[in-house]
Amino acid sequence: NTPPINQNDTISRLEKVSEVLNSLDALKKELRTQFKKLTDQEMLVFSTIYQLEDQGLAVDYSSLASKINLSESSIRDYVLKLIKKSIPLSKSKENNKKVILSIPKEFKQIATLPTIIILLSE
Repeated sequence: NTPPINQNDTISRLEKVSEVLNSLDALKKELRTQFKKLTDQEMLVFSTIYQLEDQGLAVDYSSLASKINLSESSIRDYVLKLIKKSIPLSKSKENNKKVILSIPKEFKQIATLPTIIILLSE
């Protein structure tokens, strides 16, 4: 005994789905625009932070510098540039000393690193 399908409910649901898809497209375009503004080195710093975090490592300036063979001061400069370009990147202090770099979990839920790389190639 299935209730009758209400045409208005179906249309309403389709409109909501359409709104969500449109907002996802807008988000995708915004992400592509933000990441296309990055230099190769800035993208390398961002993607290395992403990968190291995915491996369960805490990322600081020194570990990042040794991983990609740059000085800590260069890493600091690139991190500042990424933040100025509105790339989702967090800095927090551990024990009031060591700066830990991370990519917000909320961002990772909507954009994996492979997704970002695909967006850049579109």
